[in-house]
Amino acid sequence: MKEKTPLTFEQATLKAGLYVEDKEKLRRLIEIASKKSERYYESLLAQWESLQIFFHMIRACVAGKYCAPADSLLMIVAAVIYFVSPFDLIPDGIPVFGLMDDAAVIGYVARANLTAISNFRKWEILWFSGDLPLARH
Repeated sequence: MKEKTPLTFEQATLKAGLYVEDKEKLRRLIEIASKKSERYYESLLAQWESLQIFFHMIRACVAGKYCAPADSLLMIVAAVIYFVSPFDLIPDGIPVFGLMDDAAVIGYVARANLTAISNFRKWEILWFSGDLPLARH
């Protein structure tokens, strides 16, 4: 039987490049990740909001309404891929500790992309208030 190696963030980043090029693949990823985030809300309390912002940003990019910086989008998609993977550095099946690495990756990516996230949140507020048609950053 082939032994499965854990997914690293670097590997998730390589996969993210393939996802960014395929809108349908991104949509499915967000759907799966959204369901998982709802199931594990309590384990992700500190990072749950950042993860939801990642979902919003990716959806807006997929819909062609918003264009995030390419490097930020790649990192954000990589974080979502890492979150979805049940077999990463600390497998999700390990009670209590299984999502700690996922939360750490989400937090790291959110901190590394504060400007991009802040710009997106500002755009999102203006978009939903009807004051902004389309944004390209």
